[in-house]
Amino acid sequence: MAAAAGGIAALGSGALTGTAQAAPAAADPPTGTVRVFWLRPSDVANDSRYPNGITTVMQEAQRFYRQELGVTFRLNSPVVEAVQGNHPRSWYENTPNGGDAYWWVVFNMQQELMARFGLGAPDQRWLCVGEAGAEEAGVSGGGGGGGWVLLSGHDADGAAGVNGPMNRWYGGMVHELGHALGLPDSTFTDGTPMSASFYDYPNCHFSQQQKTGMRNGPYGRFLS
Repeated sequence: MAAAAGGIAALGSGALTGTAQAAPAAADPPTGTVRVFWLRPSDVANDSRYPNGITTVMQEAQRFYRQELGVTFRLNSPVVEAVQGNHPRSWYENTPNGGDAYWWVVFNMQQELMARFGLGAPDQRWLCVGEAGAEEAGVSGGGGGGGWVLLSGHDADGAAGVNGPMNRWYGGMVHELGHALGLPDSTFTDGTPMSASFYDYPNCHFSQQQKTGMRNGPYGRFLS
């Protein structure tokens, strides 16, 4: 759901599985944190509304997780790493990456981030969030799973405040982070953020089973 109906149960399980090698660059942020990237295609103008808005969305999701679980994930300073992409917008939108065009933008983004920053899929050092400044309208989507959240342009626009009420994007991020932390979708609209109830954010709450699943999941050690 959120950007992707059903999230990505096998995100990173195809050609992108493993760890890419990157040349040394600026010091990496502390391990055990959430690394957040905004990838801006080479022909998209820099716009501070995007990293600032994504920061706000991540901070609200961080607050909600602490409210619900009593623990939460750690963000870095700055929260968002703004990255100028190696390609124009049309490349991310139209270059095939897998059999379903729904995923092309976000998988192209993920592949570039992995190569440039030496990231794994999954990565044991960080939980990773990537938002792309590209989207083929009515086609591109995104989702979460395997330690990653991957979102295309409409979520980035939402975070920037140019695509409808913010609660939609807060709830969507909470939902996709749940997938990244190991949760499946709910099987029905059950009042939890892992169902369509995230559209009613903040009037949704994790079940005890979901809380236990995240705390005991592959990234449970990231929650404190």
